[in-house]
Amino acid sequence: MNADPTAEAKSLAELQEQARHWWVRVHSGTMDTIELSQFQFWLNANPLHQSAFEDINSLWRELDGIKDLIADVMPATKPKPRRIVHRQWAISALAACLLVAVLYPSASIKLRADESTDIAETRTVQLADGSTVQLNSESALSIHITTTARELNLLQGEAQFTVSPDPNRPFKVRAGNGIVTALGTAFNVRYNRQGAEVTVTEHKVAVKLDGNPANQATETIVAQGQQVAYDPESGLSAVKTVDTRIATAWQRGKLIIQDKPLGEVLAELNHYHRGYFVVADPTIAQHRINGVFNTDNPIGALNAIEKFQHLHSNRLSHYLVLLHR
Repeated sequence: MNADPTAEAKSLAELQEQARHWWVRVHSGTMDTIELSQFQFWLNANPLHQSAFEDINSLWRELDGIKDLIADVMPATKPKPRRIVHRQWAISALAACLLVAVLYPSASIKLRADESTDIAETRTVQLADGSTVQLNSESALSIHITTTARELNLLQGEAQFTVSPDPNRPFKVRAGNGIVTALGTAFNVRYNRQGAEVTVTEHKVAVKLDGNPANQATETIVAQGQQVAYDPESGLSAVKTVDTRIATAWQRGKLIIQDKPLGEVLAELNHYHRGYFVVADPTIAQHRINGVFNTDNPIGALNAIEKFQHLHSNRLSHYLVLLHR
């Protein structure tokens, strides 16, 4: 007896809706231990659940695959009848992908960027003026270079800028509410929604903020071997001397951690892992971590942290790892 295509389509639609629900919850950053356990139970209940979740995750986090998806939805030749349900699934998934571009800034940012990198990807970009930009994982950059100006916008992530001198065209990088103007050769900018961090590796830069947050100074000069941070609420931090080899370790495939809380460390590792490392026990989120890890082996880094912090984990292969006592 043949399966009812209407029932099959309904079942796929329900599965897709469940996967979308869990994708939103995982990315909300507000799941408690009970909900994390429910999510893990749902994933383990049926292999189709993991497959559906991975499909949604791939579609929503890798917008570069939209062309391939459209090609599958609208093939050149007429599809066989058995493909109808799969086409409906793909169409619905594509709609979800476009919806998330509106609802989630991290997705829409890639649509605004001229250059961007995916998870676990770094890339060196040669600019038209002879300057170069090295993008870290999950970074996005818009570029505007003309005969009179050089203006870039780091929309998210991290980048190292090596600037080709041109006194007639100041080299400026916006990141959040601040603008970094090169007064020399090379500097590193790290930016997320919480704020930005500027580290100078050669010569110096000028950092200027929009507005006057917290009634503090809005301009400063940062010299080689120094670093400054800023955000919309606190304004500019004090300029401090740093080891630039640590700040730029990602360019050499390393992640150097010095006395950072576990929650922040896992967030760092997630930039280099196609999956999720989650603190499933809030009591361990502030454990202090030190170490040097390879960005191409985040699972190895997690294993080392688990061992030396005397923690345990529940794992759905390497895709989802819940860390707890």
